[in-house]
Amino acid sequence: MLGQQSRESLRLLATRIPSIFNLQKLQRSQPTMMSVLSAFKYVFFVVLLINFRSLPFAWHIRVFLPVLQLRLQYYLLRLRILFKPKEARAKILADWGEGLCPIGANPFELVAVHHGWTSVDDADYNGHLSNSSYAKVLDAARLKLALKAFPAFARSGGWMALGSTHFHFIREIPFLRSYKIRLSIGAWDHKWLFVIARYVSYPKHRQSDAIHKLHVDGSGQQLGTNNDSAGPSKTPTTSSDFPRILLSTPAEGLATPATPGDATEVDSNLQAEQTAKAMKAMATAQSKIPEPDGAILHCVAISHICFKYGRITVPPGVVLPCEGFSKPPSTASAAPYSSTNPPPHWTKAQALRVAPSGSMPTFAKFLKGGWRDVPEDERWWEHALDGPIEEQRKANLDVLDSIRKGMEGTRSIG
Repeated sequence: MLGQQSRESLRLLATRIPSIFNLQKLQRSQPTMMSVLSAFKYVFFVVLLINFRSLPFAWHIRVFLPVLQLRLQYYLLRLRILFKPKEARAKILADWGEGLCPIGANPFELVAVHHGWTSVDDADYNGHLSNSSYAKVLDAARLKLALKAFPAFARSGGWMALGSTHFHFIREIPFLRSYKIRLSIGAWDHKWLFVIARYVSYPKHRQSDAIHKLHVDGSGQQLGTNNDSAGPSKTPTTSSDFPRILLSTPAEGLATPATPGDATEVDSNLQAEQTAKAMKAMATAQSKIPEPDGAILHCVAISHICFKYGRITVPPGVVLPCEGFSKPPSTASAAPYSSTNPPPHWTKAQALRVAPSGSMPTFAKFLKGGWRDVPEDERWWEHALDGPIEEQRKANLDVLDSIRKGMEGTRSIG
């Protein structure tokens, strides 16, 4: 009996010994597993840090940051004038709203600048800024130009629809290289505004800040003249007048016939060929134009934008003078137009939206179609941009509009 119990005890001990050894192995492996998990955690956070520009909502923050900054300025101003009389507050806010406009600026000399750099998430496998990233960063740059050039249109409730964008790549932007996007108005017709974007960077051996010849203000806006009206105002506007989100893409219902009549396949092929030649000629000409600060030109992009109130399209030739854009003075000795020396038509533009004669609803009604009811001999906006401005507009339009028509003609190919 005793021997049988001993044998049972030994058998039970034999079955327990492997379990004990397995437990010891597991205890010894736990520090290794914790080390692996800890290393994986750090690698995960490093990957997030490297790609922080592509995290959720990061693109939205970059694009709408100028709007957020203006909002902050708006609330700060409201606090500063909180205890002023109602009439004084209204005048201060109205004056600043008008001060946002580029009063007296030449539409072809106003330049908005957006800064960027080739990060890991923006680079391709060749170590250059990827082709898709050119379009991604252009969204933020276009909004900067919209806020800079068309604040009154935005305050009245209008928005800007993006019809198309065409890119011509000239040379790559290397990895980790800082670059700028310089946007300017190229031309306009009865419907479309053509915006030219130039992607530039500086040679490593050049100090861009020391040789910068363009006038740049604190918000990143850049001007080609000494016109003080083109600089941004530092005072916010009212909540009802505040610039809203201006850009929408893709544009719905914005199709424009490429050519009169029905386009044949031969016509479409011819237009496509002409478009390619026009893009190449324009980019070649642009690449040969030296940048004013010695920068390197990497890419040229052309965007077609139109002004909208719902489904109503507003001609750019009406919007631009209402924002304060003007031809230069008729005499060379005259002082250039500015906020302190506004062009002759500026008082008529203000009368549409500034009390006591006007308001933002009145201004919006004018842009929605009220301008058609003005007699032809009283259409002041047509004279605000005639002369040298009109000549340059027509010359630029011959090149820029051929690109749009050629791309629209390719729809019937294939």
